[in-house]
Amino acid sequence: MNVLLTCAGRRHYLASYFQEVLSGFGKVIGTDMDLSAPALQACDVAVKVPGVFAENYLDTLKEVVVRENINMVFSLNDLEVGLLSENRTQFEKETGATVYVPPVDTLEICADKWLTYRFAREIGIETPATYLTVEDATAALAAGEVSYPLIVKPRWGSASIGLFVVGSPEELASGFTQCHRAVTSSALAALGSESPVIIQEVIQGPEYGVDLLYGKNDNFIGFAAKKKLAMRAGETDKAVTVAPELFEELAAKIASVLPHRGNLDCDFLEREGRFYLLEFNPRFGGGYPFTHLAGANHAQMLIDDYQGKPLSPYGYRVGQGFAKCDTLVEVPVD
Repeated sequence: MNVLLTCAGRRHYLASYFQEVLSGFGKVIGTDMDLSAPALQACDVAVKVPGVFAENYLDTLKEVVVRENINMVFSLNDLEVGLLSENRTQFEKETGATVYVPPVDTLEICADKWLTYRFAREIGIETPATYLTVEDATAALAAGEVSYPLIVKPRWGSASIGLFVVGSPEELASGFTQCHRAVTSSALAALGSESPVIIQEVIQGPEYGVDLLYGKNDNFIGFAAKKKLAMRAGETDKAVTVAPELFEELAAKIASVLPHRGNLDCDFLEREGRFYLLEFNPRFGGGYPFTHLAGANHAQMLIDDYQGKPLSPYGYRVGQGFAKCDTLVEVPVD
């Protein structure tokens, strides 16, 4: 039983979680374009591969999967998730592995914040008001539908590239122009060039992360929710788990219409006791360790599901607080 973590990067903890689950009966293989990536140091096998946009990237990845007899493939990178999603059927046919990325329709909703906004409205989930143009946002401001501050950000991607909080018409126009320039000159340009910027209502209130778990047949297994207490570089730095009842209806509504495989990271904002869907990340996100340490072992459940074993009732400990800290691992150097 072998698991592949692609674009492993800094997710040392995730490789360690799979190591613990597979101890004695399987291996964790990691790939990255840099063998000094921290996560690779927790893998049984580390493989250097080309960059995601290289012409031979997929073929190289397939060779790794076949050579290492991989059963399950997990991508940890937004740009690569899209590539694997678009090629999932053929990749699985050629390698025999199960690739834990979303179907293309789900990917489009998750990757595109404008489509996320429209999706939420269509299924009856509240979401911050969102606009594609300065003109539309200005008209909404004039009509009293929203008020400053607003946030200007890339339509695609989860990094903090080109993010601006604006408080006046001048700042709105300037922020929109700067964000557009930042997106079109970055790797995010590969995700889309038409209307690459969105303008969004700012919801003032606590932020929550909800990890939905799906099995290999797109079957919904369960979810865990936590309140974010601190952020660093766009990732959850401190959090405390909260009662599942707060998000039970929302999670069920999403899972019933949005097929997926693996972990679906959902971000919500709270205002006056109501929850607003902000965005999706269709992979293990930076907030997953809080879910795992509270007792919802998604690595174990995914492997059990893959093997057709009966799954234990889904649950986690509520009120558990955790904080990330820096650590060092030894890495190979040239």
